[in-house]
Amino acid sequence: MSSLLRILNVGVNGMQAASHGISVASHNASNTATEGYTRRLAQIDPVDPRLLGGARAAGQRRVADQFVERRLLGARSYSGESAARAGTLAILDTVLGGGPGSVGEAMQAFHTALADFASLPNEPAARTILLRRATELGSAFQRASGELDAARVDTNARIVDEVAQVNRRLHEISDLGTRIAETEALGQDANDLRDQRDLLVREVADRVPVSTLTEADGRMHLMLAGSRALVGPDGSVHELQATTEPTSGEVRVYRTTAGATEDITGMLGSGSIAGYVDARDGALADARAGLDQLAADIATAYNGAHSAGFGLDGSSGLNLFEPHASVDLAARRNLVVSSDVAGAPMRLAAAQDPGALPGDNRVALQLQSLTTSPIAAGGTLSAGDQLAALVASAGSAVQSANAQREQADLVTSQVSALRDSVSGVSTDEEMVSLMRFQRAYEASLKVIKVADDMLAELLRMRG
Repeated sequence: MSSLLRILNVGVNGMQAASHGISVASHNASNTATEGYTRRLAQIDPVDPRLLGGARAAGQRRVADQFVERRLLGARSYSGESAARAGTLAILDTVLGGGPGSVGEAMQAFHTALADFASLPNEPAARTILLRRATELGSAFQRASGELDAARVDTNARIVDEVAQVNRRLHEISDLGTRIAETEALGQDANDLRDQRDLLVREVADRVPVSTLTEADGRMHLMLAGSRALVGPDGSVHELQATTEPTSGEVRVYRTTAGATEDITGMLGSGSIAGYVDARDGALADARAGLDQLAADIATAYNGAHSAGFGLDGSSGLNLFEPHASVDLAARRNLVVSSDVAGAPMRLAAAQDPGALPGDNRVALQLQSLTTSPIAAGGTLSAGDQLAALVASAGSAVQSANAQREQADLVTSQVSALRDSVSGVSTDEEMVSLMRFQRAYEASLKVIKVADDMLAELLRMRG
């Protein structure tokens, strides 16, 4: 009779194991579209053969490859960086591209007005148009500089927001680590909590480069750039801090620990924050500085020639554009028609000799010649050629950023597909598992029925 009871126990264990397998497979199938879900594998252990063998449910485990997960964190950081850079630099196509109101169009119109002025130095209409075109040139530089400044301000604001997003997730990761350890210490399943935490870690990796190390009890070390703790296994959180530098006005990123702060901006080799910083301090800053230098060069060259000439009213020593004290912000503040001639076209200097007025146009010809003279880039390029170089440099930066973004997206897609092949859920596979466990359940039920029938027959015979 004891043998029959053992057979009954084998059947019961088998039913429980099959039921457990059905539950795990069903859970997998119902989470096919859940972001960050990791496929579960039902653990069914063999029973000691001395106890007539069989199998019993022994929990479940997440099917994950730590090396693939590590690659995915790196790929997402790379993708976050390239997307932030490309999105930030897209403004350069608008600011420095051609079209109505652009710097290039305004410069061409200014050059044309200079040619007309040199041909007709006594004509009021030519003088009025030159003043208008000079004003429009300054306005075009101001708009371009203003848009680049707005892009810089927006980029700094994005960095501040990304830091806040990182900090929020760090605290959530810490809380989940505590809950995972407590849940598993009670012998309960915490795989869903682990999935939530891993998803948060990937979202942090989108913004800063991170790596992880998980303790046996489920607590996690989350490291920044492999060397600075962000979340400790004890639940401690080392927040990031976005601080505006008083001298430059730019936002930099600090890490706080033990009451001290450390500038870790240079450690952010990937992630969206690194992309924003690189775009802000790279191509955006170069375009802004290039515009300022070009504006300063134009003002210097034209003021030098113009101040040596004489207007129709005999005035001399007047500037065409406002003089600049420094190159910084020259595009915004200094490429403005000088108050010396603003609203006074007759004061525009065309003559070299006041005694030769009104027909002398030698200074006007000098002004016209500056359109092709090497007045920019340290005296090596004309203003038009320097503008073309700025446009080409900006275009190259945008093109490179877009190409890098496409490459990063491809890498991330490939690594994500690799992870899905290991940890993702296949509906077909889960359906097969369901059928397999269903058959195992039915087989165990038959074992129980046979043992029960035999036990009943034995009891009947004894009775």
